[in-house]
Parts: sequence; structure tokens; C-alpha cells
Amino acid sequence: MSALIVLLLVAAVAFQVWVTWRVWRSELFQRNQKVAQSQLIWILPVLGAIIVHSVLSEEDRHDRQGNGTQLR
Repeated sequence: MSALIVLLLVAAVAFQVWVTWRVWRSELFQRNQKVAQSQLIWILPVLGAIIVHSVLSEEDRHDRQGNGTQLR
């Protein structure tokens, strides 16, 4: 395997691990939602992580705006 392929695989797994960690650290979701999101991340590699990451980012943005720290 070429070094580029190995690097891409390592980066994809690292991204998935990071998004999974963010899901389980989040207080926005119940345990069953966290399980479902984690399954999505690992059943649909990369694509699932991108989808869940976008949801988490949107929730983070919504929380910051709702807590009086408006983004401009």
C-alpha cells in the first residue's frame, strides 16, 4: 500500500474517533441517540462522521446563540 493511502485511512479513522468522542461528550443527546449516532459513524465510514459532525456543529451554533453569546 502506498503511503498516501495509509495516511488517508489513518486520517479517516482519526476523524471518526474524534466525532464519536464528541458525540459521547455531548450533553445534547440521550444515550440511545448517542448509540445511534455512533453506529451511523462506523457503519457509513467517513460519510456518517460528516453527517453527525454537521449535526453537532449546528447544535453547538444553536446553543451559543441561545445562551446570549450571539455569533456575528
